[in-house]
Amino acid sequence: MGNLSVREISSLLPEIPKRRVDMDKGDSPVHKNWDPVTRSALVILWGLLVYPRLDPDMRKREKEPVADRNVVYEHFREHIGSRQKWEEILARLKQYDYIRYRDGGKLTAGTRLLTTVDAAKMYKVYRTSVLVRRLNQLASQKSEE
Repeated sequence: MGNLSVREISSLLPEIPKRRVDMDKGDSPVHKNWDPVTRSALVILWGLLVYPRLDPDMRKREKEPVADRNVVYEHFREHIGSRQKWEEILARLKQYDYIRYRDGGKLTAGTRLLTTVDAAKMYKVYRTSVLVRRLNQLASQKSEE
């Protein structure tokens, strides 16, 4: 993923097909009309916070996946932009319950990250992503320290 542009990363974000109930309400995922940088951050965070729940090897850790907001920023700074932009993105994602904060700047998946992104499609993208595995290994090493 390191060589992909922001637009390419944001284009990886599939949406759950509308269900009949949702169609009656006219609801659509909040992130559908967000800017490419925010959508890219959503793809990245999905890979760090949801994918480990689905991957058979990562699931063995039996811990809820968490990501350090500063580590994520450092690894994806070229896609995210300034620190201020990153903080604005995190505030928006928290506002809509895509992420939740834990102590020490740790992020966990919120309800919408789990429910409004098509996990079956995203799983295929992330199954071959070496970078996500490295970040998760880094996160597990830091949590053991």
